[in-house]
Amino acid sequence: MRAQIVVGLMILLLAFTPSSQNSISTIEPNEFTPSQGYFTIERNWTIQIVFVNYDQDLIDETILLDGLPEQRAHDADPTIMTYNFEYQIAYANETYTNTVRQLLLDNSVNGTDTGTQLDSDALYYHKNNIDDPQTIFSPRDGRMIDGVIVEDWLAENPAVTPPDLGYMFYLFNFSEFDNADHSLEHWYDYHPTDPDTGEEQDWFRLEWDNALNQDVVFQYPAFGGRENIFVLDTSADQWYLRWARIWWSDPPYTNEFEHCTKDLEDKTAELDLSTQAGIDALNVYLSDYIYDPAAYLFAPRSPMGYQHNPTQYANSGYLKSLVICMDVADGVSVESLEWVTNAEQQKANLEELLPFIEWEVDVEFIDIDDYPDWVELFWDYAEVIDGQTIVDGYAMFAAIENQMKPQYVDVFDENIAVFGVVFIKQDMEMHVYGRQYTGLGGGGTTVIWKAWDRYYRPDGVTPKGGISMVQLHETMHAIGLGHTWKPQHYVGDFSYSPMGYYGRFNETSTFDQNWVQGTYLDQMTGDMTTRFEDLREGVSTDSRAETQLAEQKTIRALELADEYYEHMDWMGCYQALLDADDWSTRMMLSRVDAAPPDIFDWVLEGQHPTQGEFTVWATVLDDRAGIENVTVHVMVGSSETLYLCDYSGGNYSIVAEGVPVDVNVRIWVEAFDWGMNVAVSDEIIFGGPDFPPSPILGMVIAGLAIAGIVAVIIVAAVFIKRRGPV
Repeated sequence: MRAQIVVGLMILLLAFTPSSQNSISTIEPNEFTPSQGYFTIERNWTIQIVFVNYDQDLIDETILLDGLPEQRAHDADPTIMTYNFEYQIAYANETYTNTVRQLLLDNSVNGTDTGTQLDSDALYYHKNNIDDPQTIFSPRDGRMIDGVIVEDWLAENPAVTPPDLGYMFYLFNFSEFDNADHSLEHWYDYHPTDPDTGEEQDWFRLEWDNALNQDVVFQYPAFGGRENIFVLDTSADQWYLRWARIWWSDPPYTNEFEHCTKDLEDKTAELDLSTQAGIDALNVYLSDYIYDPAAYLFAPRSPMGYQHNPTQYANSGYLKSLVICMDVADGVSVESLEWVTNAEQQKANLEELLPFIEWEVDVEFIDIDDYPDWVELFWDYAEVIDGQTIVDGYAMFAAIENQMKPQYVDVFDENIAVFGVVFIKQDMEMHVYGRQYTGLGGGGTTVIWKAWDRYYRPDGVTPKGGISMVQLHETMHAIGLGHTWKPQHYVGDFSYSPMGYYGRFNETSTFDQNWVQGTYLDQMTGDMTTRFEDLREGVSTDSRAETQLAEQKTIRALELADEYYEHMDWMGCYQALLDADDWSTRMMLSRVDAAPPDIFDWVLEGQHPTQGEFTVWATVLDDRAGIENVTVHVMVGSSETLYLCDYSGGNYSIVAEGVPVDVNVRIWVEAFDWGMNVAVSDEIIFGGPDFPPSPILGMVIAGLAIAGIVAVIIVAAVFIKRRGPV
């Protein structure tokens, strides 16, 4: 949208809009020594807990909140970030509770074989007899509630005012939906969907992704992350926590939490809630259940062994994905597999997660037979046993990390650089640590060994699931994110984040985005603030008015950045910090450069302005602070339009719209340097009926022939836009 500027507007408000060519020509950046030591920043987050359909008299807030994370400190040398977490508790009134109850009933399906039951005995057996597949899942009856609709409704109809910086955490109790003998239960459907096919997920992990365990239903007792909301229904049924407890641990289980094996009805059935002991035990149960979302979603811990914590404060990100097709000679073409991941989708997800840097994603599909080095590496760490290709995952991963990765990405790059390799082969298994897995990842590298048949439905034709989420997961590790779980703590996996091991989602969660963007911006705040404090030394009331103005503008921009942060407006905060940096630069250079830039020449080229679009180009130089921007003013009657020039080939130029024939038109050029100095050219005037054409016009037309010798003329229609705040 073209900015229409009123003539009387103060020039300082519109003079300092950076162009695409932000140059500082002669001032060396290390003329000013950065401050020594650390910059500290402290933020106060609020977690608003809302109980829905609980007896308030049974809630002991002291016990409930005991042990929940109160503070996280992140060392991002030289910036130390401290995040404090305050928990506030509220209780939904009867009207709100009744509305939520009806919402759940109206958006649910209640019937036979609507869910999935876990056979724990079969799971134990399979774990101890890994080569003897078992049916560990069977259908169950119950009420399946649409969690997406519930989350959307809660976002639009909060029980209390949401915090500016923080989250809403709803605790539901709808035991009334269930039978005492568990023959009927309720749970939530969060629609886990494979990002590469759009297929709603009905399979679970490779050990059970087979004919014995089809049509698995993912039962969520909790959900959230599409909004700044998490919902935990302690009365809802689920099988994942029971599965994870058995599969990832060994008896006797340490730190066993009762919510993994008991829902709220089970727990209350064994308690005498008329006694203090019973009430205390109930609150310990609830506190254990709510701990995981608080600790791994709202207040993320340090990533487990990953290099960057918090967010890697980088300028760019690069993901190189190499999909290696291994059965081309047997008729499985490279083209037939190109659906398994998508560069555009990967890039969109990463830009959503961390929008402040430039992302490049390169996905390449190859036939392994065309690359002898890959053929040799693969078979150095794989062998065929009884017709099945068995891969030594750990050894092959290490070889790829050490031998192949440096050929594809810069392993010494301080920015984000991730290398992902995918092997697609029929009849293949990867073994590591005595078990079968799909892939390994760490240190900015991910390798996936996913057998060809697992990409397709049983018909061998219909695509089922690709690998985009796995590669997104690993790239997010490289950025600085850890898992939403750790051993014995898996409730965070019910969120929308791809950092869990439960469902599949084609986006990043609000929890991911807030942590990544918030910690990135705090590091940026540290940089911008310390730079400003260093540069402002010596600025006083005796300094140039321009210098003092830039100082005040920097202070205000930093204040605005903080205000945006406190409202979780990450892009607004980022823009304000960029503005603070620009104003700091102007403050610095205005102290050493008081001379305006030189407009050596400028020409109106092309057809007459009243006949359509016309070009204006100018040669402008500044040998001290450097040119910040050049603008062309077109005054049609009393209406002024500003065009911000593009820079190329030593000249600044714009293409402007044609002007009315019968209106007085004035055109001139202004140039601004980073020292806050301005130069203004002479005007070209085209008269309306009461104004004869200016004699300057003849000189302009004569100059058109000379303009033809200019080597490069940019002809880009650019409109001026101001980057607030000012």
